[in-house]
Amino acid sequence: MKVQVLSIQSAIAPNTHEVVLSVGTDTQKFICTTEVNRVGEHLLQTTCGDSLRGSSASRTFSEVFKFNQRVAMNVTNLVVKCYNREIVNLPADVGVFVTPETALSKQKPFENNSLAYTESQQTTAVDGETRQRARSIFEQLPESVLDEAVRFLESLYVKGDRVE
Repeated sequence: MKVQVLSIQSAIAPNTHEVVLSVGTDTQKFICTTEVNRVGEHLLQTTCGDSLRGSSASRTFSEVFKFNQRVAMNVTNLVVKCYNREIVNLPADVGVFVTPETALSKQKPFENNSLAYTESQQTTAVDGETRQRARSIFEQLPESVLDEAVRFLESLYVKGDRVE
Protein backbone atom coordinates (compact mmCIF):
# COMPACT_ATOMS: atom_id res chain seq x y z
CA MET A 1 0.00 0.00 0.00
CA LYS A 2 1.23 3.46 -0.89
CA VAL A 3 1.82 5.86 2.02
CA GLN A 4 1.42 9.61 1.56
CA VAL A 5 1.78 12.51 3.95
CA LEU A 6 -1.34 14.59 3.31
CA SER A 7 -0.72 17.42 5.76
CA ILE A 8 1.64 18.59 8.48
CA GLN A 9 0.36 21.39 10.71
CA SER A 10 1.64 22.96 13.89
CA ALA A 11 -0.25 21.62 16.89
CA ILE A 12 -1.20 23.48 20.04
CA ALA A 13 1.70 22.21 22.16
CA PRO A 14 5.11 23.74 21.44
CA ASN A 15 7.37 21.83 19.02
CA THR A 16 4.56 19.50 17.95
CA HIS A 17 2.99 18.85 14.57
CA GLU A 18 -0.20 17.04 13.62
CA VAL A 19 0.52 14.71 10.71
CA VAL A 20 -2.21 13.25 8.50
CA LEU A 21 -1.22 10.22 6.43
CA SER A 22 -2.98 8.05 3.91
CA VAL A 23 -2.01 4.40 4.17
CA GLY A 24 -3.73 2.71 1.26
CA THR A 25 -7.37 3.74 1.67
CA ASP A 26 -7.09 4.50 5.41
CA THR A 27 -6.31 7.88 6.94
CA GLN A 28 -4.12 8.01 10.05
CA LYS A 29 -3.40 11.02 12.30
CA PHE A 30 -0.38 11.31 14.56
CA ILE A 31 1.33 13.92 16.69
CA CYS A 32 5.07 14.33 16.14
CA THR A 33 7.19 16.05 18.77
CA THR A 34 10.59 17.55 18.03
CA GLU A 35 13.18 18.16 20.75
CA VAL A 36 16.56 19.82 20.50
CA ASN A 37 19.13 18.91 23.16
CA ARG A 38 22.69 20.05 23.59
CA VAL A 39 25.32 17.33 23.83
CA GLY A 40 28.68 18.95 24.42
CA GLU A 41 29.07 21.60 21.74
CA HIS A 42 26.53 19.95 19.43
CA LEU A 43 22.77 20.24 19.14
CA LEU A 44 20.94 16.94 18.75
CA GLN A 45 17.49 17.17 17.16
CA THR A 46 15.08 14.26 17.63
CA THR A 47 11.56 13.82 16.31
CA CYS A 48 9.19 11.07 17.40
CA GLY A 49 5.60 10.23 16.60
CA ASP A 50 2.74 9.25 18.87
CA SER A 51 -1.00 8.65 18.52
CA LEU A 52 -3.18 11.74 18.48
CA ARG A 53 -4.73 12.24 21.91
CA GLY A 54 -8.50 12.13 21.83
CA SER A 55 -8.56 10.36 18.46
CA SER A 56 -9.90 6.90 17.79
CA ALA A 57 -6.39 5.69 16.95
CA SER A 58 -5.70 2.63 19.02
CA ARG A 59 -2.08 2.19 17.91
CA THR A 60 0.90 4.46 18.32
CA PHE A 61 3.12 5.69 15.49
CA SER A 62 5.83 3.17 16.39
CA GLU A 63 3.33 0.29 16.45
CA VAL A 64 1.89 1.21 13.05
CA PHE A 65 5.33 1.52 11.46
CA LYS A 66 7.10 -1.27 13.38
CA PHE A 67 7.79 -3.19 10.18
CA ASN A 68 7.99 -0.08 7.97
CA GLN A 69 10.81 1.87 9.55
CA ARG A 70 11.99 3.40 6.27
CA VAL A 71 8.50 4.87 5.76
CA ALA A 72 8.50 6.17 9.37
CA MET A 73 11.89 7.79 8.81
CA ASN A 74 10.63 9.47 5.64
CA VAL A 75 7.59 10.83 7.54
CA THR A 76 9.72 12.22 10.38
CA ASN A 77 12.17 13.75 7.87
CA LEU A 78 9.27 15.79 6.45
CA VAL A 79 8.20 16.83 9.95
CA VAL A 80 11.78 17.96 10.67
CA LYS A 81 11.69 20.07 7.50
CA CYS A 82 8.48 21.73 8.72
CA TYR A 83 9.99 22.25 12.17
CA ASN A 84 13.02 23.91 10.52
CA ARG A 85 10.66 26.08 8.44
CA GLU A 86 11.73 24.50 5.14
CA ILE A 87 9.32 24.16 2.23
CA VAL A 88 7.54 20.79 2.04
CA ASN A 89 5.41 19.94 -0.98
CA LEU A 90 2.34 17.96 0.07
CA PRO A 91 0.92 15.45 -0.53
CA ALA A 92 4.24 13.60 -0.50
CA ASP A 93 4.83 9.92 -1.22
CA VAL A 94 6.93 8.42 1.59
CA GLY A 95 7.04 4.75 0.66
CA VAL A 96 5.14 1.50 0.46
CA PHE A 97 3.54 0.03 3.57
CA VAL A 98 4.04 -3.71 3.92
CA THR A 99 2.33 -6.18 6.24
CA PRO A 100 4.29 -7.74 9.11
CA GLU A 101 4.20 -11.08 7.26
CA THR A 102 5.73 -9.56 4.12
CA ALA A 103 8.38 -7.71 6.15
CA LEU A 104 9.37 -10.84 8.06
CA SER A 105 9.52 -12.92 4.87
CA LYS A 106 12.06 -10.46 3.41
CA GLN A 107 14.19 -10.40 6.56
CA LYS A 108 17.67 -11.81 6.11
CA PRO A 109 19.27 -14.04 8.76
CA PHE A 110 22.40 -12.94 10.60
CA GLU A 111 25.55 -14.19 8.94
CA ASN A 112 28.90 -13.45 10.57
CA ASN A 113 27.42 -10.34 12.09
CA SER A 114 28.82 -9.04 15.37
CA LEU A 115 25.26 -8.21 16.54
CA ALA A 116 24.49 -11.93 16.66
CA TYR A 117 27.05 -12.57 19.41
CA THR A 118 26.00 -12.61 23.05
CA GLU A 119 27.90 -11.65 26.18
CA SER A 120 28.80 -15.29 26.78
CA GLN A 121 30.85 -15.22 23.60
CA GLN A 122 34.22 -13.58 23.38
CA THR A 123 34.11 -9.82 22.70
CA THR A 124 36.77 -7.48 21.41
CA ALA A 125 38.09 -5.16 24.10
CA VAL A 126 38.32 -1.44 23.43
CA ASP A 127 41.95 -0.46 23.20
CA GLY A 128 43.37 1.81 25.89
CA GLU A 129 43.89 4.77 23.58
CA THR A 130 40.23 4.83 22.49
CA ARG A 131 39.03 4.48 26.07
CA GLN A 132 41.33 7.37 27.15
CA ARG A 133 40.06 9.62 24.31
CA ALA A 134 36.47 8.94 25.38
CA ARG A 135 37.27 9.81 29.00
CA SER A 136 39.05 12.99 27.90
CA ILE A 137 36.07 14.14 25.82
CA PHE A 138 33.68 13.38 28.67
CA GLU A 139 35.82 15.27 31.19
CA GLN A 140 35.84 18.37 28.95
CA LEU A 141 32.05 18.65 28.93
CA PRO A 142 30.56 21.52 30.93
CA GLU A 143 28.99 20.53 34.24
CA SER A 144 25.56 21.66 33.00
CA VAL A 145 25.38 18.92 30.34
CA LEU A 146 26.90 15.95 32.18
CA ASP A 147 23.56 14.38 33.16
CA GLU A 148 22.33 14.70 29.59
CA ALA A 149 25.58 13.26 28.20
CA VAL A 150 25.29 10.26 30.52
CA ARG A 151 21.67 9.65 29.38
CA PHE A 152 22.82 9.89 25.76
CA LEU A 153 25.64 7.41 26.31
CA GLU A 154 23.31 5.05 28.14
CA SER A 155 20.92 5.16 25.18
CA LEU A 156 23.76 3.96 22.94
CA TYR A 157 24.49 1.00 25.16
CA VAL A 158 22.91 -2.16 23.75
CA LYS A 159 23.60 -5.55 25.26
CA GLY A 160 24.27 -8.29 22.75
CA ASP A 161 21.92 -10.68 24.53
CA ARG A 162 18.99 -8.35 23.81
CA VAL A 163 19.40 -8.76 20.05
CA GLU A 164 16.84 -11.18 18.66
